[in-house]
Amino acid sequence: MPRPRFNKLSPQKRERILEAAAKEFAAHGYDGASLNRILVDAGISKGAAYYYFDDKADLYTTTVHHYSQELMAEALYEPARFTAVNYWDEIAALYRHQFTSYAQRPWVFGVVKAGGSLSAEMMEQGPLAQLWEQAQFLLVQLLEHGRELGVIRTDLPDELLLSLVIAVDDAHDRWLFGHWSELSPVELEQAAMRISDTLRRLLAPGKNLQD
Repeated sequence: MPRPRFNKLSPQKRERILEAAAKEFAAHGYDGASLNRILVDAGISKGAAYYYFDDKADLYTTTVHHYSQELMAEALYEPARFTAVNYWDEIAALYRHQFTSYAQRPWVFGVVKAGGSLSAEMMEQGPLAQLWEQAQFLLVQLLEHGRELGVIRTDLPDELLLSLVIAVDDAHDRWLFGHWSELSPVELEQAAMRISDTLRRLLAPGKNLQD
């Protein structure tokens, strides 16, 4: 995580640095991102950067932590809102809110997806590991509640079910980020309906294969 000097900067300067980093990581991935381009866009020197971060990995971790917390705060899970009748409508509403809220800042999604090439060692570092565990916990809660309501299939092992949802969601997010500049507000709403419908078709209860 950043050095104490970073937290002493003004909120505006911290946001400028993190936004520049997010845009670069989102556009080029972790491996392809240029620290020099980030520093130029943020308006700071390389010497100053090392007052705030240990290295590129530290900057990436800080950036992902910042924007992931923002994303998860926007996706607060309230079980009482979900019923057997409206479960998938509520899922679509969650996606719609995220997609439309970040229409002007698509790099918020992109930077979170940029870590696909990170080593297992980096992904297991404290902040990233904690974020991953938090996100998985929320998703597991949502799936378990869906099973209790009878709208999520029960014939798949829990670990496999979770892995399938994560894989589909990740693939859709990557596609969305790659085409974001081409999509109108209406098409973003349609994207929310599309991903929720795709998950519904994958997860809805059906005839048990053992029957």
